[in-house]
Amino acid sequence: MREFVVFTDGNTDIPAEYQSRVEMLPQYYYFNPDELYGDEKVLDRDTYFKTLETTRAYTAGCNPDLVHRKFENVLKEGKDIVCITFSSEMSGSYNTICVVASGLQEEYPDAVIEVIDSRSATLGTAFLCLDALDAADAGKSASEAAQIVRERLEKIEIYFLVDEFKYLVQGGRVSPTVGKIGDILSIKPILTIQDGKIVLFKKVRGQNMAFKSIKEMVDAQENARVGAIYVHSQELFDKCVKAVPCETDIKLNLIISSHVGPRTTGIAIERK
Repeated sequence: MREFVVFTDGNTDIPAEYQSRVEMLPQYYYFNPDELYGDEKVLDRDTYFKTLETTRAYTAGCNPDLVHRKFENVLKEGKDIVCITFSSEMSGSYNTICVVASGLQEEYPDAVIEVIDSRSATLGTAFLCLDALDAADAGKSASEAAQIVRERLEKIEIYFLVDEFKYLVQGGRVSPTVGKIGDILSIKPILTIQDGKIVLFKKVRGQNMAFKSIKEMVDAQENARVGAIYVHSQELFDKCVKAVPCETDIKLNLIISSHVGPRTTGIAIERK
């Protein structure tokens, strides 16, 4: 049976202990279109969030030429591919990767190239990558692993506590009026991903109620994996993991961070 390699894109945050086993297809971010970051050139988190205070960040999807090169390197080794991407509802990278995969499939007709839309993001997509790695460890083929991942798509949930409305307003997620009222009343929006899109799950008054609501969601069913998401507020993150004990944690990639802002934290769940 042919081995396979697990790929994902730059909107996925793989826990540190698994990063060497998952190939990353970079996505990009920039404040100035003449200066692109995300692959060989990156900004440290402190500089990024300092710049974000005064300058809006923009993002870009995968480079098709780079995807082609990375995929072909694996195919030339006689290996198959399982690629699990960020939600196609929030990025064009899934479609880009599918086009590349289709072209390579014609060149390598004996290979299996599976591209899966996670309908999720960050640690949620990462949990699906871990499912694919588990399948590889169990001796499954690329096609078998892809089927397992597709059966797990509906088991992934993510909940974000956003402590300020500024970045949601800036990205068009909520209106300026709602944002101003929310800040004045100390309303905390909890976001989730539904049908592949970031949507409002619940609005609560104050952080404590927000963390209580997130914990209730975690405890609502039996879980296979639970992980915490750090953005750029250690205080907020500490409150999150105190409320919801987790087996793993990651730092949110800077691409998604630009849409939710530094004072954000969250929980990803994979249900059993």
